[in-house]
Amino acid sequence: MKRSSSFLCLLFAFTMCSFALDVITIDDFSIPTAWKATNRVSVAPAEGPNGAKALAISNLPYGTASHKLSYTNEELDVWDKYQGISFYVKGDGSDCWSPVGFSNSYGSYSYIYFVPLKSTEWVKYTVAWRDFIPEGFAGLVGEPNGIPPCGINELRVGCRWNIWYNNDKIPAHTLTLANVVLEPVVPVDNTVYKPAPFDKVLEKLRKREKLIIQFQGDSITAGTGLRDKVNERYSIKTEELLREWLKTENIICVNRAVGGARTNDERAWLNRDFSGETPDLVTLWIGYNDRSGTAAASYYKSAVNDYINRICAKTKGQAAILLFATGAGSGARFTMMDEFAQTIRDLAKERGIECFDVNACMKAVGKLPLGEKYMVDTAHPNAAGHQFVADKLCEFLIAKAGIKDPKPVPPPKPVAPKGKAYSWDFETGQQDWALEQNVSVSGDRVKGGKQAIKMVCINDPKKDFVRAWSGYLPVQEGQKYTVSADLAAELSGGVAKVFVVEYANEDKNYGAMTMVASSEAPDWKFFKKSYEVPAKVNFLRILVWVEKTAVGTVYADNVKMTPEE
Repeated sequence: MKRSSSFLCLLFAFTMCSFALDVITIDDFSIPTAWKATNRVSVAPAEGPNGAKALAISNLPYGTASHKLSYTNEELDVWDKYQGISFYVKGDGSDCWSPVGFSNSYGSYSYIYFVPLKSTEWVKYTVAWRDFIPEGFAGLVGEPNGIPPCGINELRVGCRWNIWYNNDKIPAHTLTLANVVLEPVVPVDNTVYKPAPFDKVLEKLRKREKLIIQFQGDSITAGTGLRDKVNERYSIKTEELLREWLKTENIICVNRAVGGARTNDERAWLNRDFSGETPDLVTLWIGYNDRSGTAAASYYKSAVNDYINRICAKTKGQAAILLFATGAGSGARFTMMDEFAQTIRDLAKERGIECFDVNACMKAVGKLPLGEKYMVDTAHPNAAGHQFVADKLCEFLIAKAGIKDPKPVPPPKPVAPKGKAYSWDFETGQQDWALEQNVSVSGDRVKGGKQAIKMVCINDPKKDFVRAWSGYLPVQEGQKYTVSADLAAELSGGVAKVFVVEYANEDKNYGAMTMVASSEAPDWKFFKKSYEVPAKVNFLRILVWVEKTAVGTVYADNVKMTPEE
């Protein structure tokens, strides 16, 4: 296609103007003491490339290192004409990735770019402003609701994250940094890539060809709250069910979710998350933490849309994308995610991307049944909930592919003997309960009868939690219970909770904890949760718990474990 002469003249003028700018050194590390470390992080002078000075930043990610810049407004004014920055990094040979970034004095405007630390040789990174991702709900650098380059007044290495895939702790690592400079020109690939057609995924399913599905998301997808997150979360259950349904081992599900992630974190982790084999399909279930952070739906939509574009560019259009309409939570979250779910439906329709409506699937269960049967808490599905999501996702994919093979029927579980009923109304005192830290049986306030547990909370972090424990209750694998309690929390701060706590033996080495109730309400509230005794659990205890910072009084009455038929 022939370019007009006026276009070429403009391009030449812009290029000449850009190259006329001098490279500006932001930090040459000649004053290493200008860098301040937090927590367990330490900094030390090091030798950089070609004899330059550098800074070794150790014991990341357990803190940060930063340098407050001291440029005048006149000096900063020209920064807006630059297209990005470059810097040199030498890694420690580990598989870790670490963020290099900057912020400004307004506090809420901080930006990061993750680099790998595998190479122990110096590697130069030249990064355009658009590839530094905001940590808060801000625009990209130079956008109307982002900072301009002249607003940068601090360099920083490290961020808030010390966990990664599977919610595992990130190992301690060292990043050595040198030669941070402003770049007049940063080449960028402006090719517009689209997601691969979803039909390519469906064709692979029909032909039983190798299919890699990569699951992106937050703690819901990571499996927070599960006893065995690696083997119980919905991504692995999807792999198992599709393999069995299609009678092939060619289905490979990769989980790249991290607890606490927001959409901006997904954008920041793009290079790390997509550093392996290119997936055929990327799924995205995100939004719970964006909503918790009070992100506007318009910002959420813009961030998800940009993340889609970045996936397409990173995979060069080789990956299809499946958006999950943000799932419902339990309790108040049953409706709080509706706006985000509709935002995803609208975005999918606008872009011609497939959408799996997990929100509708969860809401079809009903508000109370969803919380009682499928959720650990307001956010996280339990093992049954993850299996439910996997079932619905596989049914969705199989139906879209037009595959008529019948869904496999799981083998029947051994029928467990009916469990023994347990009930405590505290009319005769503690009834074998262990009462700790300002806890007693009292007649001050009851739901029924004359006495209830009374827990006095005085906000003393130096002391232990305020707790009341039932005795050890013998149970057998597969027994099903409805666990219930009445709870009243007269608190000016903090929250009260009721848990089922699992034990292999009658000792202090407990296992998983399943939440039955979470309340700050001064009025009596009735809570219940369905619970099935898992393998290797021989005893249960009921725990009524109030956090250390709570102030006020909590009452618990009519605690029961009722066998289900």
